[in-house]
Parts: sequence; C-alpha cells; structure tokens
Amino acid sequence: MSDNDNNTHTNSSSLANQVKLNLIHYNLWTDVKIYETLSSSSSSGIVSPILSGISPTTKETEWVVCKSLDKSDAQLSTQEIESWFVQIEKINVKWHAYQRPKKIIIAIVNDDSTVVYYNIHDGLVKPRQN
Repeated sequence: MSDNDNNTHTNSSSLANQVKLNLIHYNLWTDVKIYETLSSSSSSGIVSPILSGISPTTKETEWVVCKSLDKSDAQLSTQEIESWFVQIEKINVKWHAYQRPKKIIIAIVNDDSTVVYYNIHDGLVKPRQN
C-alpha cells in the first residue's frame, strides 16, 4: 500500500468514524456499523464508507454513505450513486437479506465537522404531503 493509499484509507476511516459518532450521539442511532468499499465508478479509487444502523424514528436498518465536501471528493455522479445501491445490495446478500434498499442517506461532512444528511431514493418517489 502506498502513502497515498494509506492517506485515502485514513481519511475514509476518519470520515466514517465522524459520521458514526454523529449518528450515535446526536441522532441517537443504534447498532451502527461501518463497511468500507471501493467506489467502482471512481477513477481515483476513492473509498466510500458505507454505514448501517437503526434509526430511532423508523426502527429499521438505514444505510448511510459518507462524502467529504473537500474539492477532491465534492463531485457526485449518477453512476456513483448507482454503485452505492449495488454495493449495499452486495452487503445485504452477504447477510442473506436479498434486497436492494429503496433509499440511502448521504452524509456530507464539511471541513468544520458539520454533517448534513440527504435522502437519495432508488428511482422516483411520490413526494409526501404536509
């Protein structure tokens, strides 16, 4: 592993741990786990940490993908989003839960440690009525 690979892995682990702590202590999630996978659509081979945990509002397993807001990792493509759904599906198959998630959450971390969450649905979803 080169120094650059070590830095990418360290940054990815740090990012995942930061989001994990935010989910546990601020959002009160339980059973939070980190899965590190290689982003198949990324030409630079950026590692995209994927987390799962149980949200207190839904009481179901939710999936979170971590992204940094820094300039080298700020762009997002539909191919990368699709790869997240595929990677999560592969993780589910490993645990005998043969299901593609209907929704994932992207955690965007700013350099000031702020974490913002957005829902990304697999396909079109009718908006909620207030």
